[in-house]
Amino acid sequence: MARIKKIIGLIDADLLDNGTRHPNLVLLKLAGFFHDNGIQFELILDPKADTSHYTKIYMSRVFTYTELPELYIRAKGTSEERKFHCGGTGFYANEANVMEYRKMREDDMNRLENDEFLNSLRNFHGGKEYAINMARQMPYYHLYDSFVNQQVEKGFKREKYKDYQKYSIGFLTRGCVRHCPFCVNKLENHILPYSKLQCFLDEERDDNGKLIRPYIYLWDDNFLASDPSIWRPLLEQLIETKRPFQFRQGLDERMLAESPYGEEMAEMLSRSRYHGDFIFAFDNWKDHELIEKSLKIWKRYNPKKGTKFYLFCGYKQAEHSQDKFYKDIWELFQRIKILMSYGCVGYVMRHEDYHKAPIPNFYIQIARWCNQQAFYKKMSFWEYCYRNQTYWEQHSGFEVLDEIKSFDAFQKDLSAGFYAHPNKNGKVRKICRTLQTALDVLEMFPNHYDELIQMYNYKMEDLIDPILWQNRI
Repeated sequence: MARIKKIIGLIDADLLDNGTRHPNLVLLKLAGFFHDNGIQFELILDPKADTSHYTKIYMSRVFTYTELPELYIRAKGTSEERKFHCGGTGFYANEANVMEYRKMREDDMNRLENDEFLNSLRNFHGGKEYAINMARQMPYYHLYDSFVNQQVEKGFKREKYKDYQKYSIGFLTRGCVRHCPFCVNKLENHILPYSKLQCFLDEERDDNGKLIRPYIYLWDDNFLASDPSIWRPLLEQLIETKRPFQFRQGLDERMLAESPYGEEMAEMLSRSRYHGDFIFAFDNWKDHELIEKSLKIWKRYNPKKGTKFYLFCGYKQAEHSQDKFYKDIWELFQRIKILMSYGCVGYVMRHEDYHKAPIPNFYIQIARWCNQQAFYKKMSFWEYCYRNQTYWEQHSGFEVLDEIKSFDAFQKDLSAGFYAHPNKNGKVRKICRTLQTALDVLEMFPNHYDELIQMYNYKMEDLIDPILWQNRI
């Protein structure tokens, strides 16, 4: 009897729902494991694909808001469902019950290494003779080639998908000690070594001998908060590769002030070949004094290095909780003001609870302004909003005399009926959604009107002050 050929399907649920621009590391490692064992596998790119020819299907979902693909919904309740092995933080990250979350988290973290089928296959990277070792497994970096080629055929530039093509990806450490309630690591108490760099550092070269993947992406949860016996040799090892690297989830800026080795951290990072902006996080306003103390250390060693901070917001918003909404946007603007003062850029990260806020579109507009450095570095939030207005006017056949106008000048125009007059084609000069959203927030909080106008006008060129870090305080 002929032996049935195994074909494994791999599904990046977030990719199929347009929710990511990064490859899924779990799937890369599964692909590497199957490749080592000579088992055929495919990345499924059609959410409606026929799955009948697959022996097994491994599906990963990172984000809770990702819609599961139709092919999985179709299989539910049928014999086809037995083929599916599903995991990832997207299946449990919003679980509120602590005990249930702990159980789901532990199960998810160990699912693949306890998988019966995977346990029947050889492990070529150390540890057990059989079963995948997720810490040691070398990723198969060509898994997403078919996706990239598909997108190029549609007319997109290949460079748009560099995250899938030019990076070695892995964790050097796992765990955190901060217990942030919105984080998947909220129950963690330790930071421990995970993969060795050589377990995921790719050495493939092209015909000219150049590295195909010259960059390193690190997904560590909180690298700098690990013990110095962990982070120091690992950081030196990264520097010694002479490859540009980046801690994609950000580094904990607070450690520069909290740790007795903070200045050493800043100095070591200053002489590394870092890829792009250094990324930190400023998630909580309560940390502002600690962040400023850390920034003084950081900027002394890295005065000209691009520095970006993730700005978490929108958590636990509720439609009828205006006070909570104002507190959140006030704290967001104050964090932005501090970053501007130190010449740093922000990147707004919205928790999905922002959808429940009284004016959820306000978070969208702040993110569109803040997350695009060309706007953030040159315009205040107000100027960004008004520039959106004049852009709409210019493309709707209206004459525009001033592309940017002060809020006071705009108010005078509004009171004079400027936005009620039709143009020569009879079209009324309406207020665009971006500007209207900013006005809606002002209307919602009349007692904070002046304060909001002040925050709307925060501008980096007005706020940046090198004396803040040039003087040792």
